Amino acid sequence: MTDRERQMIESYLPHPRDPQLGQDEYYVLDTAGRVQHVRLSDIFPGRPGEDAEYGVRRVSDGMRIDAGLGDPFRGFAMFDLYDNRQDCKDRTHGCFNNWEYLRELQKKGEGT
Repeated sequence: MTDRERQMIESYLPHPRDPQLGQDEYYVLDTAGRVQHVRLSDIFPGRPGEDAEYGVRRVSDGMRIDAGLGDPFRGFAMFDLYDNRQDCKDRTHGCFNNWEYLRELQKKGEGT
């Protein structure tokens, strides 16, 4: 791991992944600014040169969470999805889609 990658991990991922999250489960901020525990339900491929977006449903009741874009075929970008509740509240990696790669580097660096 490079020094730059280490710095990015410290900045974008200050807290570890929440252990109660299952596979394909994340946290997002809803349009009212509340943290919601969600599961991925849809993938909306991006146009050429754009990243994919993800439709999500609340884990508690299965209701779809709107990304607030007014289009049912639009979803949350990866930078809107978090694997730690506090990081979601703090929006630690807003506008950085490749944060899961950093989480993998962090795991390898810890030897887990």
